[in-house]
Amino acid sequence: MVGLFVPLMDQDASHHANIALHMYQQHDYVNLIDDTGKDYLDKPHLHFWLAALSFNIFGVHDFAYKLPSFLMTILAVYATYRLGRLLYHNKQVGLISALIFASSQAEILANNDVRMDALLVSGIVLAIWQLTEAAYFDKWYNYLLGAFGLAIGFTAKGMIGFIMPCIAICWLPVYQRNWKKLFNWKWLTVLILFALFIAPCLYCYYLQFDLHPEKVVRGMKHVSGVKFILWNQNFERLQGKGWGNAHKDYFFFFHTELWAFLPWSLLTYFAFIDRIAFFIKNRFRYFKSMEFLTVGTIVFIFAIISSSSYQLPHYLNVLFPIFAIITAGELVTIAAANKQKVLSRLLKVQYFVIIVILVLLVLINAWYFPLHSWLISAITFILLAALGYTVFNEKLPLKKLVIASVLTAAITNILLNGNFYPQLINGYQSGIGLSKIVKEKGIPVNSIYNYYNHNESFNFHTRHLTPFIGIGGIKSKTTQHQPMWLFTTAQSKADLIKNSFKIIESYNYNSYRVTRLTPKFLNPKTRAQTVEQDYLVRVQ
Repeated sequence: MVGLFVPLMDQDASHHANIALHMYQQHDYVNLIDDTGKDYLDKPHLHFWLAALSFNIFGVHDFAYKLPSFLMTILAVYATYRLGRLLYHNKQVGLISALIFASSQAEILANNDVRMDALLVSGIVLAIWQLTEAAYFDKWYNYLLGAFGLAIGFTAKGMIGFIMPCIAICWLPVYQRNWKKLFNWKWLTVLILFALFIAPCLYCYYLQFDLHPEKVVRGMKHVSGVKFILWNQNFERLQGKGWGNAHKDYFFFFHTELWAFLPWSLLTYFAFIDRIAFFIKNRFRYFKSMEFLTVGTIVFIFAIISSSSYQLPHYLNVLFPIFAIITAGELVTIAAANKQKVLSRLLKVQYFVIIVILVLLVLINAWYFPLHSWLISAITFILLAALGYTVFNEKLPLKKLVIASVLTAAITNILLNGNFYPQLINGYQSGIGLSKIVKEKGIPVNSIYNYYNHNESFNFHTRHLTPFIGIGGIKSKTTQHQPMWLFTTAQSKADLIKNSFKIIESYNYNSYRVTRLTPKFLNPKTRAQTVEQDYLVRVQ
């Protein structure tokens, strides 16, 4: 909730917010147009529709952009609880699954640096939960809601939102050897409903791209939007085509999980390995008290994303509910079997993780970006006191492990969202700093142009999609004595002076790509060497 009020980060989050801003300002909910005026092909419409709807209700604010993803994450937490409870026939597994998922680091980050991932994960876990209930109870509304979940995932990020739940649900009858359930004709109704639910999105792709073969998208003409989102998008990413420098690291997601699923990552590795060992030892025989859905889904999805030639950390987010359920199931199973030695060792592992996290938090919030807010300090102190009380007074190992881990996640993200990110983004995203100057000085946004520079957060926070201009356009407008403000770089500012333009007002602000932090930037002693300056200048 604290992260809802942190300004948007540059690159993807601000870029996507500007697509929604274009929808909102132009009342055009069909075409996806970014803040450079280009057609946007890569992702479907749901994220932008929901953000634009939120803008209509709350106005254009960072909070309004993030709110739909936050609300959908609450749905995902509940769906994770219900799915964990269903698979293990155990309410405690469901509750701990929900806690693990809700407190995983990258899931909280997905509600701060908001892209499509929170919506995608919500659609996926909703679909798996409802389709699993359909397999168990055969209720008509489960098929309907399952198809709806599939459609949310698809319209958020493409076919992965459809493929993953289908893979997951197939493991139920496969593990149970219930082939009749696998080939139940009612699954066809899910496909039909899914097709109906995604039809508006496909139709918009058809109107924007298929009806306009003359459009140049990524240097190509005759681009079919419908074919792209149904087919090409997935294979292009797997092959690394059209997505920058492709790289293939088969172990990328194995080490990404170590930070992305903190503070639970080591426990998840343990749970997965122990579960694999159990099934191998028992030759994959069916046990009513055991489930294979989580193991099979993890293996299959890891194989797909690890073989991709284009890999990003947030690809792993789709597995977070599954990670949470297998981890919770393992912990509760161990506790129910009264394996105190195992629990004691796992608790020691968590103590190690917690100590490492707390040391890093001290480094970040005492040296890199010192904490100044008394409110954040007070909340942190209360949470630390609760953590200390849990560690020294709680007797039950499982309860101590879960509560201490959740409190550590809370402390981490109160400090990150309440101190680190606000200082980082407000201090080193030039678009935010210069947009404040625009408001303070009353500079007309229609008189501002990009000159060899472009900044997504500047466009979003000025509520204006700033156009580009060249040297000829500048000469024409200054000759006509029109107000002329340029958003530019230090080098381009110097070029203006060389071209005999007079700069009569100039404002500058720190510029650094905050999504790619380096030790040299984080170190206050060397930070100045990494930071550039962006300028807002008035020329005549």
